[in-house]
Amino acid sequence: MFDIAGQPQSAWQSYVSEYVPQSLREAVAHLADEFTAAYLLDCLILEKGLRSRLLSNSTRQPNTPLTTDERSDRFAMLLRLWAEGCHTVVDERLFADTARRRPEELDALREYFRQNALRSRKKFPS
Repeated sequence: MFDIAGQPQSAWQSYVSEYVPQSLREAVAHLADEFTAAYLLDCLILEKGLRSRLLSNSTRQPNTPLTTDERSDRFAMLLRLWAEGCHTVVDERLFADTARRRPEELDALREYFRQNALRSRKKFPS
């Protein structure tokens, strides 16, 4: 198993910290005092889910919360896939679980994407 919680200075944390775009950090800056790698990974899961347009009802499904081990395993799989070039892969169950755990971050990212979409429309009138 890829033990995320047990590796405070591991390669996955470095990868996540480097991979997370500045725009994502800006979108949630008002919610976090500190950007830990685990926090950024949760935000990255949410961002990728929103970008892939996962249905909002996926967060309302009656799934039981993932255990720490299940979350670690799913994170590890995604990190491997992303590192191998599969940047758009999203784990829907992990997305739903993360959305339930971090609703404020989900809302902040949704709002950030809405604002950017509005700015893009103003730049390119139809």
